[in-house]
Amino acid sequence: MRTAILVLHTLTMVVVLGGYIFLSLFWWPVLQRTLTDGPVLLRCLSQTLRRFFTVVLLALTLALMTGGLYLLPDARLMRASSEAALNDFYIVLGLKLAAVFLVMLLVPMQLFGMAFRLTRMDAGIYPYDATVVQRVSQRMQTVSYLIIILLTLVLILSMQL
Repeated sequence: MRTAILVLHTLTMVVVLGGYIFLSLFWWPVLQRTLTDGPVLLRCLSQTLRRFFTVVLLALTLALMTGGLYLLPDARLMRASSEAALNDFYIVLGLKLAAVFLVMLLVPMQLFGMAFRLTRMDAGIYPYDATVVQRVSQRMQTVSYLIIILLTLVLILSMQL
């Protein structure tokens, strides 16, 4: 059971981090260089973000649950060992959980605060405005880079546990 939890946890982290790397480093730059028609760019962004955030939120939820399940036996084992090892374990765990907390704040902020503006604009709820599309897209890219850095930190700290 422990191996299945670890495999599921690893796969969800690969999906989240890989998805953000693909979106930030490949998809957005290619779209911005190749598409000059604003409404078509908005349509591609909107359709991509709808699917992307569905997968990412599901994967983040699974990663959070499986991470907690995987951590319980490790915490018990550390309590049984020396106090210095337990102290180091909790310091690394605290840093990791702080980074995870920031990711769990940034992803919904990015979805509900930024991506919904683009998807609603694509649906015709908001009028099309090229400057808003550009500004929101730039903000989303910046937040995506921050999420990539935080997830990389989480992976590095996970290797220390």
